[in-house]
Amino acid sequence: MTNRLVLTALCVPVLAFAQQGNRKGHDNMSPIIPLDQVPKAPVLPVQEALKAFQVAPGFVIEPFASEPMIVEPVAVDFDPAGRAWICEMIGYMPDLDGKGEDVPMGRIVVLEDTNHDGKADKRTVFLEKVLLPRAVAVFPDGVLFVDNYRLLWVKRDGLKSVGEPEEVAKDWIAGGKGGNPEHKSNGLVRNLDNWLYNAKSDKRVRRIDGKWVVETTENRGQWGISHDDYGRLYYNDNSTFLWGNLVAPNLLLGNPGVNLKVKDFTQLGPNATWPIRVTPGVNRGYIAKSNGYNEETLDPKTFKLINATAASGPVIYRGTNFPAEWYGRGLSPEPSANLVKAIQITDSNGRLSGSHPFGKTEWLASTDERFRPVNLYNAPDGTVWMLDMHHGLLQHKTYMTTYLREQYSSRLLDKPADGLGRIYRVRYKSGPLETATDLTKLDGEALVKMLVHKNGWHRDMAQRLLIERGDASVVPLLEKLASIEGFPIGSINALWTLEGLGKLTAAPVASALGSKDPKVVCSALWVSTKLPDAEFRKLADRIVKLQPANDEVKIYLARALGPVGTPEAFAKLADLVSKDGKESLVKAAAYSGLKGRLEDFKKATAGKITDTTFLAWVDQGLKGPVVAVSGAGLTGEHLESFNRGKAMYVGEAACFGCHGPDGQGLPNLGPPLDKSEYVTGSPERLAKILLHGLSGPVTVNGETYTPAGEMPALYPNPAMTDAKLADVATYVRHEWTNTAAQVKPEVFTKVRAATKDQVGRPYTEATLK
Repeated sequence: MTNRLVLTALCVPVLAFAQQGNRKGHDNMSPIIPLDQVPKAPVLPVQEALKAFQVAPGFVIEPFASEPMIVEPVAVDFDPAGRAWICEMIGYMPDLDGKGEDVPMGRIVVLEDTNHDGKADKRTVFLEKVLLPRAVAVFPDGVLFVDNYRLLWVKRDGLKSVGEPEEVAKDWIAGGKGGNPEHKSNGLVRNLDNWLYNAKSDKRVRRIDGKWVVETTENRGQWGISHDDYGRLYYNDNSTFLWGNLVAPNLLLGNPGVNLKVKDFTQLGPNATWPIRVTPGVNRGYIAKSNGYNEETLDPKTFKLINATAASGPVIYRGTNFPAEWYGRGLSPEPSANLVKAIQITDSNGRLSGSHPFGKTEWLASTDERFRPVNLYNAPDGTVWMLDMHHGLLQHKTYMTTYLREQYSSRLLDKPADGLGRIYRVRYKSGPLETATDLTKLDGEALVKMLVHKNGWHRDMAQRLLIERGDASVVPLLEKLASIEGFPIGSINALWTLEGLGKLTAAPVASALGSKDPKVVCSALWVSTKLPDAEFRKLADRIVKLQPANDEVKIYLARALGPVGTPEAFAKLADLVSKDGKESLVKAAAYSGLKGRLEDFKKATAGKITDTTFLAWVDQGLKGPVVAVSGAGLTGEHLESFNRGKAMYVGEAACFGCHGPDGQGLPNLGPPLDKSEYVTGSPERLAKILLHGLSGPVTVNGETYTPAGEMPALYPNPAMTDAKLADVATYVRHEWTNTAAQVKPEVFTKVRAATKDQVGRPYTEATLK
């Protein structure tokens, strides 16, 4: 959401020393361009702010709402009537020091366009005094939302909240109440498979028979999340505009006990930025060769940001207003550079790649420094909504440098402290707009027909309404749609609507498995794994005989063959694994589907598979899952140090932000700590990293990682004492599957004294001896 510095080696310090984001050795923070030559950043009325935009030819930007109608919007969910339920994150960075940020001041409000002129004319406050709300999902009888550290549910009667919010799941957000809000769960995006997914979280949530179900999923992204027509998820981190999953969520997580470490995501498009305003107001804008550094944050000629540093809130466009070639493109904002990037996504048999269609310009950009686009959404009318938080202080205090503080204060970006906010509608001038429709007034048959609508918002909402109503009378219509050739998107949505209703049977899945469209076949294989066992058995012969049309279908077929469990299915699975031995997704999907059948599979396929990696997975799985009990076997002083370090890992040190709560690392952010030789090896080497930082690339357990940034040194931070650093080191050395010995404070004391000349120079793999 903000100009978040990626810290990528072991921990992110959050205790104050000088300005909290300062790095030792970065003494020269001289502005690259004199402050008096930087344009001012006054609060522009909306009509003036519109003049500051440049947008690609054919597009127009229109205000849907602005202050006081809306204040600091960061997330939205639409209800079936098209009303917008919006999180107002009032309270984020109230001043340059973040004082008062822990006071619940946020709101969930509902905006309506009652006369259908494209502008909000009615505002209703649904819920007040919420602590930094950042995600919302509306249900007929209540609202699910995420505040700074909890997943909460509050009942509703129309637009009125009823009673007090109740916590849905304990420990929903790592780090608890404290810590940096930039590393907290957000999203609650409803996906094709009827689960709600989040960024910066390894949990997904779903409501079944009135009860909330929370499951483990992959940890994805940082701020904002979206999906495509086939249920694949898209997200980003601050320095990467867009990541895309290559397969459906949790497809590879069906057989726990072995950490497959398979890369099921890919970067889409470049991270270069092309602002139309000079951008010295970024956290590391002082890094330049002219200041004595080896790299440049800003272009030395234009003084504009070179690469993304605050990417946030992406969306996959699935509307009907933009030209046809825009369908499926990614849009990702960069609020520190005041722009939104478009990314062309190419899908070749499930292989995703991305490119930038506008050369050295952006789809949308502004000269207004207060323009802070933090989230994008497909709107009911087929356009895109752009949520402009319009909060001058973008960077959180945790990472803010002295340089950036001066940038903010010099242009009075800390004033006003709140009260501003805009929601813009971006549309194509000659494109059609969907007629405003209250979908709650449609009967079941009309909603089933809407599952083939060209507008993704309408399909999603129809599926959602059909499931929420629980109307079994539509089942025959859904089964028929799932079986009709020529309507692939409708067939896919019909299958998952049946799944959401709990009425999925083998017959419509069998029909879909015979489709000529590979995407329908993939979804049919995926949804088949959700069938009751008796129904799944009816598909066994069809699944075994299925001939995959392309490499993508092979992945989903590999996942479905394992549960069949017959010698014929095992033989075909072995053939897939053997022929695609280098295709890790096929192997991972095959292993995922073999839960409870590993021994039978090994016996049936003895000598038929030579892939050593896959065989090692099978052997490890047969031994049973490794259940790591946190702190198991520790006593006395060692256990006390471990527990203190554990609290710091998810709290004030916020290590989980880049390395994940499971220590497996996060894409582009940080390498894994579990089974890392840098963690479990020499305590002195680990102390060097914690004290002075580490810059990639770095090879961990045979795999090379190249994070976007480097870990800053903890050496000069007086709050990070040798005792605290020893606690963190002790924790990561004996958590997950690590079992290394305790590290005493005197190790850090000794290393600190011996390496004082290293101050200001992070280690590299070559220099870390």
